[in-house]
Amino acid sequence: MNKLFSIVLLSLAAHQATAQQQFTLTGKYTGSALPYIYLQYANAKGVYVKDSSAIKDGRFSFKGEINGPGNCSLSGRTVSRGMDDPNTHYFFLEPGNITVDVKENAFKEAKIKGGPIQTEMDALNVQKAPLKKQWEPFFKSLDSVNKISNFKFQEMKEGLKPYYKEMEKIDFAYIDKHPGTYYSAYLLRGYSYSLPTEKLQAYYDGLDAKLKSTVAKGMGDELERRKIGVPGTKAFAFATTDITGAPFNLADYKGKYVLIDFWASWCLPCRKGNPHLKNLYAQYKNKGFEIVGVSDDDSKPDAWKKAVEEDGIGIWKHVLRGMDREKLMAGIFNPKDLSKQYGIASLPTKVLLDREGNIIGRFEGGDRDDEKMDAQLKSLLGNH
Repeated sequence: MNKLFSIVLLSLAAHQATAQQQFTLTGKYTGSALPYIYLQYANAKGVYVKDSSAIKDGRFSFKGEINGPGNCSLSGRTVSRGMDDPNTHYFFLEPGNITVDVKENAFKEAKIKGGPIQTEMDALNVQKAPLKKQWEPFFKSLDSVNKISNFKFQEMKEGLKPYYKEMEKIDFAYIDKHPGTYYSAYLLRGYSYSLPTEKLQAYYDGLDAKLKSTVAKGMGDELERRKIGVPGTKAFAFATTDITGAPFNLADYKGKYVLIDFWASWCLPCRKGNPHLKNLYAQYKNKGFEIVGVSDDDSKPDAWKKAVEEDGIGIWKHVLRGMDREKLMAGIFNPKDLSKQYGIASLPTKVLLDREGNIIGRFEGGDRDDEKMDAQLKSLLGNH
């Protein structure tokens, strides 16, 4: 079971403010002999459960209590733990009576009736079907490449931009036609990181309190995150050990302009941007400028060290993010996690500090903000 999916379910349930509501899910299974079928969901107490139902004469049923709509998964004899497993299907579990028909190795084609939100989702998917069919060969090629090379996979994914743009048009046509609904809020959650702050805030403000505390909670969290590590705020002053095991303290850089580069060895745009950073460092290092690399390689320190050596960026200091995966998955704040302290949502992200440790610049994406970053550095250090 995907751990991130589990956390999403728990988060939705924990913030659900409505009264407990009953659901009944009855279904038909077609395929080779299978003793049990499994339903995983967050119950009315916010506890993530895996329920089972015996299959008799091809029939099964589940009953339980939930606090309103939420994601669930229905599984048969799985062959993998991924969301793409042919015998696992994810859908909306809603109060009331729901029926589902599933076939072995084709759970994704399940026919679900009785849930109004799921009906809305299915209708929108019908609109998206021709686009998905058009891009199916490309997705298959991505699958094969991903097994060979992560960097090649990332390069090829750039070709999906037209696909995502068209999908976004379909989603927002629905959202704008059905403002404030549960499914619109569900769709918006997927765009939380990419929407401009003003637009995200406007959509969020249009939702009622119930949705803000459940399915749209991530939107509110993202808006709060955008207040951290932004120009005009004081940078989090951290002390840790660097890549050589020596003590590192950001406070030691007081009096210099510091560019904190959040990156990772597995991030292709990060690695592609290193030659440019080396040029900037050579240009300004004698003018009161330093770079500090913060890597998202806590679980792969050897890959981190290898990338630093291969890219020739050991000329500036490097530290790890300080991620604790167990705390991260449990939603527990970790004060040593530098990505959390700087509100990092994507890699690469670069944060520029002035001589007093105040944040004066933030540059996100690969080379998207390089021109803006270069211009700011030139204005600060170009004539020194």
